[in-house]
Amino acid sequence: MPFPLLPHAFFDLGDGGKLRYARFEPASAPCGTILIVPGRREFIEKKYAELGDRLRGRGYRLIIVEPRGQGLSSRFLSGAQRQRDHIGDFKMHLDDLRAFFAAVVLPDLAAPLIFHGHSMGAHLILRWLAEDRPAQAKAAFLTAPMLALSSLPAHALAHGVSWLSVHVLGHATEYAPMQHDFDARDCTFEDNVLTQDPERFPIIENYFKAHPDLTVGGVTWGWLLASMYSMHIAHRHGYLANIDIPVLALVGDRDKVTPVKETGPYLNEIPRVRTHIIANARHDLMNEADAARNEVWTQVEEFLSSVLTAR
Repeated sequence: MPFPLLPHAFFDLGDGGKLRYARFEPASAPCGTILIVPGRREFIEKKYAELGDRLRGRGYRLIIVEPRGQGLSSRFLSGAQRQRDHIGDFKMHLDDLRAFFAAVVLPDLAAPLIFHGHSMGAHLILRWLAEDRPAQAKAAFLTAPMLALSSLPAHALAHGVSWLSVHVLGHATEYAPMQHDFDARDCTFEDNVLTQDPERFPIIENYFKAHPDLTVGGVTWGWLLASMYSMHIAHRHGYLANIDIPVLALVGDRDKVTPVKETGPYLNEIPRVRTHIIANARHDLMNEADAARNEVWTQVEEFLSSVLTAR
């Protein structure tokens, strides 16, 4: 099969759910651990294709965990609704990560511990760092952090309409507008908001076709409202200022999903943040065309070198 599943395991959660994860070791003793939380719809194989060999070759242990609701981790809906990306409260994601961290990452930790997340995964990492401030955490590098969606008026409108749809109309598990099961519309490169690279663009879709159980469609009203509420928590005065480790935030200047104009002011509240704008890049920075992707890697490798030097 041209798109094989990588070796993986499952972590059992206290409520009967499970998280799929994978651990990848370098050729020799690890110089550190990078815990990776993917973005929405993403899964172990996609993140490894973007990061794996390069970071392992530099001596890092990688641990990739799929949040509940995507990949082969437990889903919130079943049957004909299984593809719908749904959750009632992002607190569940945070609690899952806390339990996974304590049981899987900490017992055999190779320091320093570095976090990486993309989009929704970056959002979860920022909330976790702000609330828990884990002593083992030494740094984080993030791509396209989900701190705001589209323009501010659109963000506010989405919050109001999603609240109405969930709490008044009872449509929590129904698709939000323009959201649907995975189909041919998701495979169209033209006018996509993720990447300008036509060869890297279909990696998610190719895996979905090869392994239907990985497939995630659009978001429900419930997911949309939960994400808005979680972002509002992150927007509270002083919240992100609790993060006291170096953070590298990489954002594309053509990102229409989490545009830098909207996310930048919140990122600036992190005391030790360095935000770098990648020219001519869309949302999926690690999956972008070579020029943008090379700039991403230059920034990441310089950042990781500075973390190791500061040990």
